[in-house]
Amino acid sequence: MAFEMQHKDDIQQRMKERFAKISDKADYEGSFSRDIINANSIEFENVYAEMSLIIEAAFASSSWGEYLTARCAEFGVDRKPSVKAKGEVTFTGGQGVFVPAHSLVSVKNGAQFTTDNDIVLDADGKGTVKITCSEEGVKGNVQAHTITNLPVSISGVTSIDNEKPTQDGADEETDAELLKRYSVIVRTPATSGNKYHYYNWAMSIPGVGGCRVVPLWRGAGTVKIIIVNAEMQSAGNDLVKAVKDYIESVRPIGADVTVVSPAPKKINIAVDVLGKVDKTEFKISVNKYISSKNLNMRYISAAQIGKLLMEQNITDYRNLKLNGADKVTATDSELLSVGDVQVQEFTLFD
Repeated sequence: MAFEMQHKDDIQQRMKERFAKISDKADYEGSFSRDIINANSIEFENVYAEMSLIIEAAFASSSWGEYLTARCAEFGVDRKPSVKAKGEVTFTGGQGVFVPAHSLVSVKNGAQFTTDNDIVLDADGKGTVKITCSEEGVKGNVQAHTITNLPVSISGVTSIDNEKPTQDGADEETDAELLKRYSVIVRTPATSGNKYHYYNWAMSIPGVGGCRVVPLWRGAGTVKIIIVNAEMQSAGNDLVKAVKDYIESVRPIGADVTVVSPAPKKINIAVDVLGKVDKTEFKISVNKYISSKNLNMRYISAAQIGKLLMEQNITDYRNLKLNGADKVTATDSELLSVGDVQVQEFTLFD
């Protein structure tokens, strides 16, 4: 018999009927007996509600939080923890200036980072060092030339800068992400080092947001693993190495495994519109659409972009070009992303 939620009114009625069979005391509203029945029915309803939650927690598809974590762990699928972003900065100052490890640098009014090692500025008064974000999560992924602040001054240092973006910071895996990965693992035949095995191995590494497996890419015994980070962008060398090292520890003997991350391929969009377009919002929309394809998008067309453009509540558009053409293609080693967006407004009388 399936579990059914019970409510206090139904519980009260059953308790009244049962009470009438075992006692001749009054059970009308306001009587002592009825007060006891009413008070208990409320608690019994709460118990049924808790029982309902227990059933939901027992099944992965309806579970949540720590209960989903425990359910997935039974199948060897552990929730991926948050990860700190990494990058590098260049210090500028006097020749021979010593910059100790764990020196603090930051984005102005933003994310803070610490240096990984000691460095000494060279004859040109420059020195580059790797940095790690002080906090975990995607908030540590910042753009190039934004880490320019020294919260604690260092004698002899005049400026700092990051020539490249920091990357690979990731938030803790969400319930939806964990459930999706769990479902793939329990529903696909990952055995004997087949493609599903390599996919699951790569996706288990904290910070990996997407993966594609290319079997036999250079003949028998070769496997190519293509990964992106949690923000569906090109992964850094440290994340690529982490995936490579883990797969090397679990792969079948004799397999030749290559792990790479695709390089960004910019899509420069030019279009005339009837109406107004928020270019920042539009870029986010297109990048989100590309990310939803999880490395399976080999090209994007003007028709696809046009559909997303119309969602910006414009009336019409014309002369939509992507890198000067009607579509942009990408290879396995390239990852599509929006570059420059040029929007020219026109009117019905143009």
